[in-house]
Amino acid sequence: MRKAWYAGSWYTADTHALETSIAQAIKRVSDTHQNPVKDPRLALLPHAGHAYSGRGIAHCFVKIPDAIDRVVVLAPSHYVGLPSDMFTMAEVDAYETPLGQLEGFSLLEQYHPRRLDDNEAIKREHALEMVLPFIAYAQRKRKNSIRVATALISKVTSVESARLLASDIETALGADQLESGSAMVIASSDFTHYGRRFAYTPYGEGPEAAAHVKRDDLDIASKLANSELGPLLIPSVQRRNTICGLAPASVVSALALSLGLKGTVADYYTSLDVTGTDSSDFVAYCTILWR
Repeated sequence: MRKAWYAGSWYTADTHALETSIAQAIKRVSDTHQNPVKDPRLALLPHAGHAYSGRGIAHCFVKIPDAIDRVVVLAPSHYVGLPSDMFTMAEVDAYETPLGQLEGFSLLEQYHPRRLDDNEAIKREHALEMVLPFIAYAQRKRKNSIRVATALISKVTSVESARLLASDIETALGADQLESGSAMVIASSDFTHYGRRFAYTPYGEGPEAAAHVKRDDLDIASKLANSELGPLLIPSVQRRNTICGLAPASVVSALALSLGLKGTVADYYTSLDVTGTDSSDFVAYCTILWR
């Protein structure tokens, strides 16, 4: 079993408080967005602590498909160096959350040519965990099991690699299952990390920096939503940004193209919007949903 490593720190470990906070996040999104994306098949969601990511994650669960019974979560690796163009996985029977267990399933066979196994990397990665309580919340509300598979993708080096990894997922889950809404794939990514803290200050440290970052981020989000991966996977472009989950996002975007799905940028905000403060250091969050 993968334990809820960050419960009690990145989000509350109290069952009632967690259920309430998730319900409130979903209601706020429903109340403030008159036309939420219904029945998304694929998603890109943030992965900071719930105080920051809850708003972005909630969009996916306002109108989650009724038929859903399997979810794949793809995330970057923040703590372990991993090879490019590979899935890093672990055999997990169940995922613990304060809202109950989620049954695990194997996305790829253990000897798949693009699969590596690293139990420690999967155990420690917060980018995998932040969405799991939301999935468990949906499972409790629907009273039907939702099985989960997780994988880390460190880097994608080309459009061809993104398409190959996407094809692996499509083959494993079945295109018909993805198209019907019984299976969903979620890419986990925060967007630009800006400021001296992140050694990234191309627009200086004044209040205008956030506007420049938003412009850059929404350009990238638009390309991901429209599966225009070529400009995003040029090495020089990848070196110029601090979006931590561009690799899993690229794979999901390539999968959307294969399935003929249309992406929508459902939300964009920064940590400054959450805290209501003015700082030269901030992190941006974006939600993209495909249907």
